[in-house]
Amino acid sequence: MYPKRDVLSSIIALSRLQSICKNSSDTSTDYDSHLSESTKIRQQHNLSYFASSTKAKPDDRLLDEMVHYAAYANAAYGWKGGLALSGKFHLGDLQTLIDKTGIRRDDVIEYDWTAATHRPAYYIVRDSERKNIILCIRGTWSARDVLTDLCATAEDFSRSEEDEENERNQSSGSLKSYFKSAFRYKARAHRGMLAGARSISKITRKTIANELAVDPNYRLVIVGHSLGAGIAAILGSIWLETFPGLKVFAYGCPCVGPPDASPTNNESIISVVDIKDPFSTLSLGHIADITIAVSKLCEDRDLREEIHCRCKGDLCQMSDDDVQWCGTVMRMLEKDQVSEKFYPAGRVFCMGGAIFGEKGKVTLEEVSICKFRHLILSSYMMDVSKHVPNRYESALKKFWRDYNVA
Repeated sequence: MYPKRDVLSSIIALSRLQSICKNSSDTSTDYDSHLSESTKIRQQHNLSYFASSTKAKPDDRLLDEMVHYAAYANAAYGWKGGLALSGKFHLGDLQTLIDKTGIRRDDVIEYDWTAATHRPAYYIVRDSERKNIILCIRGTWSARDVLTDLCATAEDFSRSEEDEENERNQSSGSLKSYFKSAFRYKARAHRGMLAGARSISKITRKTIANELAVDPNYRLVIVGHSLGAGIAAILGSIWLETFPGLKVFAYGCPCVGPPDASPTNNESIISVVDIKDPFSTLSLGHIADITIAVSKLCEDRDLREEIHCRCKGDLCQMSDDDVQWCGTVMRMLEKDQVSEKFYPAGRVFCMGGAIFGEKGKVTLEEVSICKFRHLILSSYMMDVSKHVPNRYESALKKFWRDYNVA
């Protein structure tokens, strides 16, 4: 047990060290490679932690879809969500859905606004204009949803719905079952979200299949925010072969699974994440690694004090030697950070800039998931206002308006 003073000092030291490394270079590459251009570093000291991880901006069609389905994700919170998050009152959950999305009453197929443990609230509607059946899954809004969130360990699952069903029907103790399971391609995800995806699958699959059978031109789109985004991503992976051509739009997508397994590497999933959304870098692995780093600094007083000494000012005020030293120390700390981390799913688009009630433009660009490798200790690390659904909807609409003007 470390003294409280040492723990607090270590947290502050790690936060300062992260800030310098975040603003100076891409931690997925060698810090030293950036130091030969120290003048450029100082001019661009507000670069993101993984500056080299940027891929591209969304094309027009994808951007249009992102904006369109954000309203559906927001509508899932019903009239209480509208009142609490945006101050707007609607007469009931169903009317909220109709008002926010513009769909007709007879296009509402099924809904259940009440969540149970491992079974979130959801609705199914018909988007006649775009010829889509939309399954929208609500995020955390009740105590039962929190219980689902807290089941945060990892669990393997089969990527296809057929394999999932066969695995449930097989005897867990049989040798045949063991070998089939061992050689079948596995996916891996947050246990609570996986349980939620299985529950929604059981309840809605037949209804959705019947709707899609009526008109073969329709496709399935699964939408969600927060917990709902994570469940949507997992369900989209399970249903990938069941409903060909399906897409998933996940807003404020939390950490769903490890990087080398589905749904994290499933490119039919589009995730939109605020650059300061605290839940994009919050998994048991992230917390474990932060704990390891803080413990290391608690045990090494000299190192802790040297970090405080070298990282007193802003990056632009630091010498090249100090910046290089910070990179070396960060690499040293990272050697012990080997916990299994979860990441947002699919193709991840990161929002930044003037997002909510601020002057300026919103930015939106696709990034590598390595951008979410570290839990950054900062003043906004638990600012849940960066995670609310209406923030995503309004920011994307703002980006879309500016994009069309340009």
